[in-house]
Amino acid sequence: MYKVFLVDDEPSIREGLTTIIDWEKYGFQVIATAASGREAISRFEELEPDLTIIDIRMPGMTGLDVIEEVRRNHPDSHFLILSGYADFDYAKKAISFGVDGYLLKPVDEDEIISELERIATILTRERETMARQAGEDTVYLEHQIEALLFDSLEGAGSMEEDSLGLHWPHYQIILLEMHAAPDLQRGSVMKRKLIEAFDQKDRGIVFSFHSGLGLLSKETITSESSARILYDELEGLLGEWEIHMYGAAGEPVHFTSEIARSFTQANRTLGERFLFTEKRIMLWTEGSEGKGVAEPGAEAVDGTHEPVEDELGDKLYYALDIRSSESVMRVLGEMEERLVPYHRTEQAIKTAFSQVFSLAFNKLAATNQHMHSIMQEHSVLINEVYHQFTMSDLKVMALEHFNRLIQRMGGGSKDTVLKQMIEFIQRNPGENLKLEVLAEVFNYNSSYLGKLFKNHTGEYFNAFLDKVRMEKAKELLDEGLKVHQVAARVGYANVDYFHSKFKKYVGESPSAYKQARTQSSSKASMADLNEE
Repeated sequence: MYKVFLVDDEPSIREGLTTIIDWEKYGFQVIATAASGREAISRFEELEPDLTIIDIRMPGMTGLDVIEEVRRNHPDSHFLILSGYADFDYAKKAISFGVDGYLLKPVDEDEIISELERIATILTRERETMARQAGEDTVYLEHQIEALLFDSLEGAGSMEEDSLGLHWPHYQIILLEMHAAPDLQRGSVMKRKLIEAFDQKDRGIVFSFHSGLGLLSKETITSESSARILYDELEGLLGEWEIHMYGAAGEPVHFTSEIARSFTQANRTLGERFLFTEKRIMLWTEGSEGKGVAEPGAEAVDGTHEPVEDELGDKLYYALDIRSSESVMRVLGEMEERLVPYHRTEQAIKTAFSQVFSLAFNKLAATNQHMHSIMQEHSVLINEVYHQFTMSDLKVMALEHFNRLIQRMGGGSKDTVLKQMIEFIQRNPGENLKLEVLAEVFNYNSSYLGKLFKNHTGEYFNAFLDKVRMEKAKELLDEGLKVHQVAARVGYANVDYFHSKFKKYVGESPSAYKQARTQSSSKASMADLNEE
């Protein structure tokens, strides 16, 4: 059983969560509850929970404060956030902490059950990884074979060919991870189907392992074509059930004493299931170890450093703001290309994507405050990110969400690229706009787009941008904002530089302009009073 710690300042929430869920059914046990963040901190070391479900907002010490404090000594601890607020800033910060997901109050029973099933799989994988790191690979495999495959040979203690009857020329481990519909009772029926096809036809031995079924195969697969043929056969055998199936094969070996190595390779490759790109059995040579891929977080082979999510968030925002599905698709492709090499684990990749999505939604919501659907779409999308089985699934799901949002924002624009650019600049004068970035969003060569822009407007891109910013600056000064506030709002971090630009385009300093407009307004008001 995995230990659960419930933290919420509302007694009804703590009691409800404790009683409404059949925790043991899903492999969990509620070991304690806490009514405040400080109480949670004081009891965490003693309890050592596998999963903490915590309210994001509590008086005194918030859930985010607790997570930050706990992570100092327990960086791998697991958290599910409970939130009564669809709050971008809190959600973004929670995601940056690498939480396993978050649920909006009132909590839906089916939704939390789905989260528990997903997190149970993650916890199981982590335990297996810890066992492997402790050098228990062989022991684990022997116990699995003895308990799940050869229980009739109780006390055999080893895998000698004579005692087990395995006089095969080759041995190969193939592991299958299967995700079924919630109402499907997985296991015995599917296993029996595979036993009929393999055990009873002397092709191999089917066994169970932590996240699916395994096959100790007499027949070997060593090429993509043979891996695809086996996958298609397995999919055909299990086709009557609605399942998502992923498979990985270890290297074929000649001796039973080497089966543990084949198992380890298959298990490691299957652990990278999130990066699978094809529907077939993936080979041991296709995992990060087989390809010689660098460890997560390492510097790329070309010497570049970890990408900044802010940059990708800006590009995604630009693509959504111009209502271009094609641009969104290109940005999603760039996100995969730039983020995956640095965040190779499933959880880290999902967290990075969630950060980029949140950054884009923040800006989109700020410029479209009347569209409540943006906030709603954000909550739904971020939750869906953590339920995707592969990187490919994640991109398809995200694109569907963004396309729906684009339609609600008025659909894809039919205007020319230059008209879209001009309108985008006018809507976003305060952004750090660069011709090179916009060229990427619109899928143009930057030099060529710059020439088109000059021919269309009569001005170079930067000059046009400065002019738009100055017009916006005049509006903001008329509204009574201070000069330094206006400079920041129109994209100038340096106030002195803003002064010089404003004077160049308007003919006087921002302060003089504001004073003159104030005096003019006062005179107009006095004139109106005199007429009355």
